[in-house]
Amino acid sequence: MTVASCKKSSVAPIGPVEPPVVEVVEDPNYEIVANTVTVSAVLNGAKFNWVNEAKKPVYLKFKYVQDALPKEVVIATSSDAAGTATIPIAALTTFNVSVTNVGGQAVSTRTMAILPLLNPETKLAKTGWHASASSEINDEDNEFNGAENIVDDVTVISKSSSSPSFWQTDYNADPMLIYPHWLIVDMKTAEKITKIGLNAHTDKNQGFNTFRIEGSVDGVDFDDIGGSLKNFAPAVTSEQLYSVVTPVPIRYVKITLISGSDYPCLANFEAYVRK
Repeated sequence: MTVASCKKSSVAPIGPVEPPVVEVVEDPNYEIVANTVTVSAVLNGAKFNWVNEAKKPVYLKFKYVQDALPKEVVIATSSDAAGTATIPIAALTTFNVSVTNVGGQAVSTRTMAILPLLNPETKLAKTGWHASASSEINDEDNEFNGAENIVDDVTVISKSSSSPSFWQTDYNADPMLIYPHWLIVDMKTAEKITKIGLNAHTDKNQGFNTFRIEGSVDGVDFDDIGGSLKNFAPAVTSEQLYSVVTPVPIRYVKITLISGSDYPCLANFEAYVRK
């Protein structure tokens, strides 16, 4: 008996069929809105505006740093034709602004910086303030030139002379005290000071030339708030002003004298804020 051989099919077997890839195209509205975002300065703040002609919901996020802390403001759903948001700030601030469709994946990001309109600076009242120093002359056998004199009124006359009251380092110390010398002012409450004012003693030969400014919340740990070494003119008795680089809430201000004449003096201290 003849056995017939099996014939092979010329048709290739059909494998599993992959479903077609459907590409999801993000609605471009988020990008359109992002390109309309503007920022303007308002009193103590930054005002953002944007246009959403399609009125399709978008998600906006504003990231920035304030008082050395990261902050963010979120507008979760904005579908108004004209949107706006005002964020309180007190200094030049850089914002990272991101816009996306609500529930979308693609994000459009922009960086924007603004300096707000600011309240005028005012001098703080020194009621109850206390000052201390690395050393002082303050006794009836010598002179009453204690650290407290820098936080009295600038017009107060010294108990030991006819000049305005002042602080002086201890000139009786043996060996002679050398630089640096320091004074610390306790303002009793935390304030965002924007600048300080210093008055020299009337004797220009008992002054200092350079100093630095530091601030603290607890009177123990101090951070630089002046930004650099400051120059002081001991021959100028009118108030000399020095800006604070980044105003943050502090209770204590430390003035560290770096160089100058022997036995330096300081007549007055003031602090300014914007309120």
